Amino acid sequence: PATLDMPNVGGSQVIELGINRPPSHINAPEFAQALAELSRSGDLAALMNYQAHTGKWEHRVAGAAWLSRRGLSVPAEQVLLTSGAEHAIAAALTGLTDPGDPVLVEELTWSGVRALASLQRLTLKPVEMDEHGMLPDALEAACKSSGARILYTMPTVHNPTTAILPTDRRLAIADIARKYEITIIEDDVYGFLAEDVPLPLAAYAPERTIYITAASKSLAPCLRVGFAVVPTDRLGRFSAASRALNWMAPPLMAEIVARWVDDGIADQLADRIVRETRARQRVAAESLKGLDYQSCPASFHVWLHLPEPWRAQDLVSAGRARGISMTSTELFVPGRLETPHAVRLSVSATLDQAELAQGLSILSRMLKEPPEPCLAVA
Repeated sequence: PATLDMPNVGGSQVIELGINRPPSHINAPEFAQALAELSRSGDLAALMNYQAHTGKWEHRVAGAAWLSRRGLSVPAEQVLLTSGAEHAIAAALTGLTDPGDPVLVEELTWSGVRALASLQRLTLKPVEMDEHGMLPDALEAACKSSGARILYTMPTVHNPTTAILPTDRRLAIADIARKYEITIIEDDVYGFLAEDVPLPLAAYAPERTIYITAASKSLAPCLRVGFAVVPTDRLGRFSAASRALNWMAPPLMAEIVARWVDDGIADQLADRIVRETRARQRVAAESLKGLDYQSCPASFHVWLHLPEPWRAQDLVSAGRARGISMTSTELFVPGRLETPHAVRLSVSATLDQAELAQGLSILSRMLKEPPEPCLAVA
């Protein structure tokens, strides 16, 4: 039988602390209602057909309205629909780079951009950061030494560290981007979670920032709808790449998002996710008491610094043996940098707060003991 420390080991039940997904089951009633309304809609036949690869105009208008939640005022002409944020990032990299080009990233970066860079034969150039995010001086040095023309960054609720870049650094990075003719790809999928934070980089350097967000984090993972704000002189290359990679965002999903934006349900659902995530962060604070970690009040994850002598991969392996799933820290490390002794723990992916408390309590107890000794010999 399963015990508290080993829930269904060898069985199907796993406490998920690795995937960063919203607790979207709390929005299931509205989703069911939206599907029912669509099934009765007189527009259903049209939504089942091909659309313009940039997105249906009404959906782009809704996207522009949704972005105003983050303090961005942009015309719908500059808002393109994509099949989620990863599609938008892939389109930006495909349209604006050639194989072998360097791409600047934080020294810890989202695992998806590592995968995209590998597929597209791009070279990621890490830029030093601290607990607040990317260091402008380090960025300028990297611009000089690498000759890069692209920067991918997540300045608000950074993945994996949860850092939020201060306003003065955003202004400095905008100035550096202008000086070295850098195009910024700003990934803001977690921006909606944070309150009283600086405006996106796109507000400080709109002429050279491709701003990207998506419904998958703020509404539901199954809504593969992204919004990309693209400067006018880069629209053509981005649009062509987006079309080549994936003709269009799914119109039925985009229609749900647009309707929710128009009638205010999107704001209600996003706020519901924020409230639930805040509650889960309080659970994490209690369960991880005494440990060294970085977070913010509504982040989907925490960045846990491991006590001696634990190493990240040892903890991931030990957690797996106890029925806890965690993401390998190596996935966030570009190039050949040393993997830090830390792990990203998702607080949003468990079924409920009780399961989260159980998983984090098991983890906390594990860290109070040394890891099992490695008996391998060579």
